[in-house]
Amino acid sequence: MKIFKIIILICALALSSCTTSSIVVSIQKPADITIPSDIKTVVVANRSLPAKKNLAGNIIEGLVTGEGIGTDKMGSKYCVEGLVSILDDSERYETKNIGDLELKGTGTSSFPPPLKWKKVNKLCKTYNADALIVLETFDSDSRILYAKPVRRTVKKNGKKIVEMRHKAILEMKIVSGWRIYDNSKQIIIDENKFTELKEFSAWGSSNKDAESKLPYRSSALKQSGDFAGFNYGKRISPIWIQARRVFYSGKEDLLKKASKDVKSNQWDDAITIWKDMVNLNDKKIASKASYNMALASEIKGYLDAAIDWAKKAKALGDKKANSYISILNKRKEDQIKLNKQLNN
Repeated sequence: MKIFKIIILICALALSSCTTSSIVVSIQKPADITIPSDIKTVVVANRSLPAKKNLAGNIIEGLVTGEGIGTDKMGSKYCVEGLVSILDDSERYETKNIGDLELKGTGTSSFPPPLKWKKVNKLCKTYNADALIVLETFDSDSRILYAKPVRRTVKKNGKKIVEMRHKAILEMKIVSGWRIYDNSKQIIIDENKFTELKEFSAWGSSNKDAESKLPYRSSALKQSGDFAGFNYGKRISPIWIQARRVFYSGKEDLLKKASKDVKSNQWDDAITIWKDMVNLNDKKIASKASYNMALASEIKGYLDAAIDWAKKAKALGDKKANSYISILNKRKEDQIKLNKQLNN
């Protein structure tokens, strides 16, 4: 079971204390909700586009809001692509299409009636899929805001001058509504609407200058649509995230040597050193070694042992251990959920 990876390229960055270092690790995080285990293959559809009877109203909305005709069509496409990118990288699902299936809906942020099960069954059989994931609604909105100007002193031609800096903010709002149709049981296993806000900012000598440096709305829409789809992907699929872990590299020679082993990914050699230090009479050194053993145990995938070592470090007076124990307990809870989601 792959639940923990070390990213060696970003390994062992020194912290300000000079007695600790950190590594960046990749951790698999469970999905927010657990989809039934018999759903393994899925087909993704975009139903947020307006049917002919709703097309005129959709065009008028685009003209009134100033968002432009076809903006939501492109935004919904990006949203579906964001979800598909998550599912394609997931070991939980097999995606049977690339999100290019389009169904006609309301073209607004209002949910249409659920698809008929005859239609769902036909689509699932066509793609040989267990379930249909549908972007039922999509709506985007944008606005530009200006922050309070900031005064700063700069040097120009050897002289100090005071200038005003202006900040412009492009705020993108994405509303997406999703349903997941379980074809075999003929039930909707998830139906939810989400609102995502994404901001882009730029500085300039005036509001107009700052605004001119903002990304084009089309670019912001793509990033925001991807972001909304990505977030729904996190809801239904386990994902890998990066986290930073601290360990003691210390002023002591043995801790320094073990730190070098960690940097070269020689964890077993580091563990050998730390194990010889955990029972030293010097409680301060023993607590550091115990804390490092907790990290090594987590790296190896032994969370119960990691918690025990962290508790020993806490008992010896380590101030970082308490928060690390909380992290490890949460990881243990997540692993149980993850095992269920991955059928491990």
